[in-house]
Amino acid sequence: MPKFISNLHLDDFFCAANKSGLSSNLVLSSLAFPLSIVSGLLLLDGALSASLTSAGIGILGLIAVQAIKARGQ
Repeated sequence: MPKFISNLHLDDFFCAANKSGLSSNLVLSSLAFPLSIVSGLLLLDGALSASLTSAGIGILGLIAVQAIKARGQ
């Protein structure tokens, strides 16, 4: 007959992951800030050089930043 393991100490593992110190809001905001800078520069480059591709990627990046900020709140 197989012996089932009932106490795997999974609770300790998941609690340690929550106590790591970084909140999800901090991580999301640290990702959103550089993305907004790069997106703004791409949008500016697309406007100055009349590049539709750069402007489109810049707009999509700014939309992604807003989605990340909304998700974090």
